[in-house]
Amino acid sequence: MFTEAWLWLALARTMLLLLPFRKLAPILGKKTLPSVENDHLPQPYNDKLLRIGRAILRAGHRSPWRTECFEQALAGKFMLKVRRMKSIVFFGVSKNKHRGNFHAHAWLKCGNHIVTGNKHLEQFTVIACFKS
Repeated sequence: MFTEAWLWLALARTMLLLLPFRKLAPILGKKTLPSVENDHLPQPYNDKLLRIGRAILRAGHRSPWRTECFEQALAGKFMLKVRRMKSIVFFGVSKNKHRGNFHAHAWLKCGNHIVTGNKHLEQFTVIACFKS
């Protein structure tokens, strides 16, 4: 799964460098409003999601290119799509109270499991979601 994640991360990075967001948006899915989903997936699915998330993190640490949250969410989206699993990509922002600047973050969720980008989510306000 490491090699697959590494290849998807390479494709994700290339797409982010070459395509404007308006071309990427349809790939992410249909824009939707944030919702609280409590789709409890069976244990085998949770294990698969955990393995996918770990593979993306490991591959990202061993990639010579940038593999930040957006690349990880996009790569995870591709990996789930190949497995015919629905997911939601979230985009959020937070404001640094001391400096006054904004931080952006992207994360991927499948059912009730956050596949990528699960650190410090409570700091971010969701501004867009794309569901497939």
